[in-house]
Amino acid sequence: MVNTKHELLSAEETAKILDVNLKRLYAVCTAFDARNDDEWDLIEGEHFEWLNQSLGTRIFYEEGAMAIAKYLQETARASVFSQLFESVIERLTHRRKRIKQMLVRRRIVRECQDGVVVRGELVFVDRRRTIRILDTNGKGLNAARKREQENDSLDGRNQLKIGKDFDIIDGVEYWSQSGMVRIAKNMSEKLAQKSRKAWTEAVCEVYEDAINQQRKYLDSFDARVQRAMDQVKAAANRKCQVTLERQRPHAPFDMHIHHLFDRSTRPDLAARHDNLLAMHEDIHQGFHKWHGSSGCEPQHFVEYLTSVEGWRFEKPKMAAHLQNLMNRFEKLQRDFENRPFIS
Repeated sequence: MVNTKHELLSAEETAKILDVNLKRLYAVCTAFDARNDDEWDLIEGEHFEWLNQSLGTRIFYEEGAMAIAKYLQETARASVFSQLFESVIERLTHRRKRIKQMLVRRRIVRECQDGVVVRGELVFVDRRRTIRILDTNGKGLNAARKREQENDSLDGRNQLKIGKDFDIIDGVEYWSQSGMVRIAKNMSEKLAQKSRKAWTEAVCEVYEDAINQQRKYLDSFDARVQRAMDQVKAAANRKCQVTLERQRPHAPFDMHIHHLFDRSTRPDLAARHDNLLAMHEDIHQGFHKWHGSSGCEPQHFVEYLTSVEGWRFEKPKMAAHLQNLMNRFEKLQRDFENRPFIS
């Protein structure tokens, strides 16, 4: 039997589903362990896993919860357990649905950290992200779109409308809330595989609320990041934190703010002052031209300074300044490189 981590229940949740307290739950486990017959048996890896075997604490699979429910229903005298097995199945079904919805929300958060297009109340997501949110492929999306366009007369649904349900932006296909839900619903009606059908049904149920919540987050996120960037720029007092050059009337330059861990890959660090660096526009543009468009980290900026901009740090004062910068960047790298952002 193949189980997944999403099917595991804590002892507390298992007890709640079974409508018993923890003491009663573990008493039943003890009763199972004491019996030698195959009829009532809790099998490690199938019905439960040890959380701490020396303490006797466990986490349970759904199969374990159902086995305990069956045991209580058939062996307990209290009438309250007479319909327990059916009730547990219903509660576990509800739990699976809730978990699937939470996983869909997590997928939306992960895919929509940036790159969405907002037009009034509509939030458009590009085709690549749409495919991942729907857990499908390009062929599946195209087929659902075709069916939705062809079946509009059968159940009163209107055809998908460009500018409302989807749009083409800079040559790329984008889907709005209404379009995403319609495609997910269409896929749910056609899918035979239960797990994929459950996923698209969950998209139908939570997508509009989840993407609207994500839009609010992104609005506030952008404001927080911009405020932090403005604060770092103000604290620099018109001096590049890399070259120590100061903006002057006779030597003007634009002051850029660089994210040492880039904003797209590590949005959790995007508003941290220690992850932001005020610098001369030439340094910033030079780094990104050298590094390319992939995600960047502090170690990459250290490599750039030492390999490309090293000539700036030949004098003792600047060499000491570079070493201070490297210490700062290495600490930031060490503190966060093994703590990846989890949406």
